Parts: sequence; C-alpha cells; structure tokens
Amino acid sequence: MPLTREQFVEKTIEHIRIRFPLVKVGRAQQTFSLRINGHVASMENLYRIVSLRPDELVRHVERWVVELLRAAEGTPDQQASFDALRDRIFPMVLTSTTTDMNAGTMVTQPFIENLLIAYAVDSDRTIAYIPMGHFQSWGITIEELHETALNNLVARSKSMNAHAAQDEKGKVNLILFQTMDGYDASRILLPMLHDRLRSHLGSPFAAGIPNRDILLCFRNDQANVERLQQQIANDYRNMPHQVTDRLLLVTADGVAPRL
Repeated sequence: MPLTREQFVEKTIEHIRIRFPLVKVGRAQQTFSLRINGHVASMENLYRIVSLRPDELVRHVERWVVELLRAAEGTPDQQASFDALRDRIFPMVLTSTTTDMNAGTMVTQPFIENLLIAYAVDSDRTIAYIPMGHFQSWGITIEELHETALNNLVARSKSMNAHAAQDEKGKVNLILFQTMDGYDASRILLPMLHDRLRSHLGSPFAAGIPNRDILLCFRNDQANVERLQQQIANDYRNMPHQVTDRLLLVTADGVAPRL
C-alpha cells in the first residue's frame, strides 16, 4: 500500500536525520515541503518518483538530499560568464505553477496560456535554472538568451530517435519523443517540428506534454484525441515534473492551446 503524503513526510525526515545527521531538517510552512539547512524544498516531485518505485525510496531520498545540498553550497556555474556557459544553456517549458522553481527569481518569459519558458544550465546530473541576478550580470537581452538556448536544443535534437505508432493500414497516428534528458517536453519549441512531422501527422497536428520527459505528437482527429487525452491527463496527475494536461496544437505559425 502506498504511503500517504503525511507518512511520506515523516519517513523522509526520519531517513534524512539518520543518513545525514548534520543536516537540519524539519517541516516548512509551505504545503508539502521541508526546510533543509534553512532552504525550503517542495516534496512533490520526490513523492511522485517514489510512488512509481516504492522499493527505491531510500535511494531517491538520498539522491534528492545530496542534490539539494550541492545546490545550496553553490557551484562555479553560479558565477560563470555567459560565454563560459553558452553551450550548456537550454530552454525549459514549465507550468506557471511549477514546484520546480520560484518563478519570481528565475529568468522566464510567457509561452502560451498557463505555460512559460525558463532557462537552465545543463550539468552532468542536474539542471539548474538561471537566477535573474546572474542573467542581469551578463548584460545580454532575453532574446539573445532564448536564441542561444533554442540553438542548443536544436543541436541536441538532430540525432534524436522518435517512436512512431501506425494503424493496421500503415498510417502513422502518433510520434513519441522520450529521450529522458530532461528536455523532451521543451522540444515542443523546436522550430522544425511542424515541418518535420506534418507529412506524417497532417497539419496542424496535436501534441501533449504532461511532464518534462515526454512529447506526444499525434493526428488532430477525434479518434486520436479521445484515445490519448485520458492517457495524457493520467500522466500529468501521476508523473513527476508536471507540465500540463492541456492539449496543444502545432501549426505552421507556431504552438497554440487546442480548444
């Protein structure tokens, strides 16, 4: 039987105190959050990850705490110049109510309804959002930052494999992108996405990004929409790093909410 949220909080605090005795940990005033060495951390994504693999609770909690402690200690990236980080900056499509970040202190810009684009520095094991103060020290515009991030995403996506689903007649109805590199949902921003897929899926075609590690593109017809809409909603409710349960429309002019 899965742990309730209350049980999960208690078990996480107990394990942190045993495994990391020098760490100060306790409940935060914010909903479903802990205060770790004075820093507030949402437990939402950790809870969803552990819910998928309950037998790996200890490993995921320890990894979560280590990453939080490393972030709090600071890294050379937090003082690095734009030129030093240029090749590692990527865009992230997030919900405007994300638990991943404090949108008020990070570099973001609106994307479409209830979604925004944030910018992050990619490292071997972590993705760190760029604070507004660090961005301002670079003396560049948001347009320059966005162009740099998008170019990096395009370059990373050139050799990316996709999985296609066909019907009994061989017609492609669905194309799935899931590299698990943290940027799958953000690939909805790729400028060549529409042109590359329209010959397979028609134009415009529908898309879903329930969490950051999947991009579903599919034919914009009633049968496909009805078949996939519930799956996308379920993934949004149950998977970590939620983005949106709303369907999107990929057109020749860009991305829009599917009404």
